[in-house]
Amino acid sequence: MHSENPIKTQRHSIRRTAIFLSAILLAVCAFLSRPLNLVTHLDDWPRWSTWSVESPQVSPEEAQAILAEYASSDSIEQPPAAIIQEDSVQPAFAEEMTKEFVLPTEAYSRLSVDDYLHENLKLYGSDAAFTSLARFFAQLNQPQRSPPIHVFHFGDSQIEGDRITGPLRNQWQSIWGGSGPGLISPLQPIPSLSMRHSWSSGWVRHARYGRKDTTILHNRFGIMAAFATHPSLNSNDSILPCLTFEPHLKSYLRNRSFNQVSVLFGQVDSGAQLHYQLNALAERTMPLEADSFAQRIDIPLPSLDSSEFQSLRLCFSGPVPEVDGVGMWRDSGIVVHNIAMRGSSGTLFRSLDRTQLTEQFKGFRTGLILLQYGGNAVPYLTDSPATQRFGGWFASQIQLFHQLLPGVPVIVMGPSDMAHKVETRMETYAQLPSIRDALKQAALENDALYWDVFEVMGGAGSMAAWVQSSPPLASSDHIHFTPKGAREISELFRQSIQTEWAMWQIDQFEQAEENAK
Repeated sequence: MHSENPIKTQRHSIRRTAIFLSAILLAVCAFLSRPLNLVTHLDDWPRWSTWSVESPQVSPEEAQAILAEYASSDSIEQPPAAIIQEDSVQPAFAEEMTKEFVLPTEAYSRLSVDDYLHENLKLYGSDAAFTSLARFFAQLNQPQRSPPIHVFHFGDSQIEGDRITGPLRNQWQSIWGGSGPGLISPLQPIPSLSMRHSWSSGWVRHARYGRKDTTILHNRFGIMAAFATHPSLNSNDSILPCLTFEPHLKSYLRNRSFNQVSVLFGQVDSGAQLHYQLNALAERTMPLEADSFAQRIDIPLPSLDSSEFQSLRLCFSGPVPEVDGVGMWRDSGIVVHNIAMRGSSGTLFRSLDRTQLTEQFKGFRTGLILLQYGGNAVPYLTDSPATQRFGGWFASQIQLFHQLLPGVPVIVMGPSDMAHKVETRMETYAQLPSIRDALKQAALENDALYWDVFEVMGGAGSMAAWVQSSPPLASSDHIHFTPKGAREISELFRQSIQTEWAMWQIDQFEQAEENAK
């Protein structure tokens, strides 16, 4: 008796055999016809960046054409007594315009904005946000802008060195009066074009942004989110710690003209004294009040024109206080502060000591807040939930400014186009438009205004064109503007605000004429 074999012979049909051999033949043919360089074929496959955002290549010529189109769109006509006269230091007809034509109303019509301003340059916001902006315009149109109206331009490294802020300040001061560079950080990590600045040895800078400073156990970083300290002096020390300011040869002349110096302090201990010297005049001494975390010393000076200012020296004796900022401006007109925070995403303000921040803002007649952030978040926010969280955090910062400064307009200036290298091409970060949208939503939902730097540049792919322009408008890192590019952005923002102000002026003029009938 034979045992049964458990393995049965399987017979394949001719059809299945033919299919198998055909598959082998196709595989061999595909292998033999493969490209020597796989990159060529891989480039044809869609990437995440392609799915998320189109990154068209904008040529330098197209970028220049966009800028030329902006210039041609600035065609708004002013009312007969409008005071846009940028060549004069003091605004002509300001008092006459205010008394005879401007009514004490805050509303103004924006129905004609599309006729006067390119789509990319328009401000976006709620009715409440534009009403706040009208209050700023009403302040500017007063015959006496004294005390001065202060504008705070907070931002990241895109505005370092007084970029964007400086040209805007110079233009606005030429229209509405005022002079001086505004607040300057006691220790500048990046040199500024507004003022040359040096300090003696021993000073240490502490900032709330960037790398965490573990030596500071409090949140009293002040209105500039950074302050300077110096070790206590010994009785044998003969050299005092000093801060020195001198005119920058490349700065606007208005930065060198001022008649008031203001110094902001954090902690001040008993016995601290401030010694100041202007030019070669005799040194003067002022005692500082102890146990104050938001002290401000205002030093009246003789009015200086740009040719008279040579140097300002501030020295300290006794316990050296925490120095939050040094400001220089005229006692009337408009003051525009450049407060750059390298590495910041703009979500730090709520972490600052609220009591100190409130007290320091009380010392200023604040007319406008500019928040230019978003770029530092771009490389790190890689999905939608993270982007939405960032938008929520930024919204809370806007809410804080509304609490600190009720009725003061807030304008969010969103991130520029930014590019990184993908294979051999520079492409816009895939998540950048989503981050822009989150910031815009935060502004619109919290009665702030939004100005879209990304679209102003030309949208996705425009950064590479700005880099390749002649002369370059952006640096080779494909993130920051060159000085010329920064001036371009500053001028376009000025154009947007100036158009809004002119529409407000026209509206006031027409209301006055209607009421006079």
